[in-house]
Amino acid sequence: MKDNIVLRWTLSAVLILVMVIGSYSVYAKYAEPGTSEHAGHDVEENTSDTKDEEKQEDGHGGDHGESQGSVSNESDITPTLHYENNVIHIELKDKEGKAVEELEVNHEKLMHLIIVNDDLQQYYHLHPENKGNGVFTIQHELTNGNYKAFIDIKPKDKNYVVQPLPFEVGTGDAHGKHEPLKPDTAFSKTVNGNTVTMSPDTFKSNEEIVLEFDLKNGTPEPYLGALGHVVILDESGDKYVHVHPASETDTKFATKFDQPGIYKIWGEFKINGKVNVYPFVVEVK
Repeated sequence: MKDNIVLRWTLSAVLILVMVIGSYSVYAKYAEPGTSEHAGHDVEENTSDTKDEEKQEDGHGGDHGESQGSVSNESDITPTLHYENNVIHIELKDKEGKAVEELEVNHEKLMHLIIVNDDLQQYYHLHPENKGNGVFTIQHELTNGNYKAFIDIKPKDKNYVVQPLPFEVGTGDAHGKHEPLKPDTAFSKTVNGNTVTMSPDTFKSNEEIVLEFDLKNGTPEPYLGALGHVVILDESGDKYVHVHPASETDTKFATKFDQPGIYKIWGEFKINGKVNVYPFVVEVK
């Protein structure tokens, strides 16, 4: 009798143990892998989404990288220009609003100021006087209209990029229309009796070229530490390039046009003690 009772208890215990183990196996098979698989799927989806985002960001990042390139090259200096009573007043300040005074002499001057009007028919190369505390001034009369100034400086230990600084004189019409620039068909110009011929006469973008100026019977004299200077603007007056001679003994200027379009070139040469400016309009293909 006792043996039968012990046997029944033993069988019951074994049966309960088998049921527990079986239930756990079923749970482990259906519940636990399902949870793990779902988590793995989330991780995989998130990883895939992250990669897609990274690809998109990299795609924009390429553009943004280029943009960042220009941002990293962004000026540490913000110039401002004010014109009143025939006086041009310029202030140089850094990003903290502090006056910028440490400038290096660049071609005999601390500042080269290039001013053009909106149709690029008026051109001035000036050298404002340093008044200290980041202030430069110069007296120069301008007719009413819209202008762009290019403040060309070389600051010490600060990054600076020359950018157009629009300003208005008198009742200038900010939306005034003007005739588009027309490329020159001949590249010889005479100013004050002195003729200059520029070559080449055809231009392609993204190619290094050498602008060579033949002064004919004129003899170039040293001017601002060189035998000449060349300033180039695109048709909209936004892209500014100031080129100096390839050497101290000739009037050849190496440059490159990044984009096709219409450009205006001003060659400056000092002849018989007077600085003459020779304008050329070219089409870059």
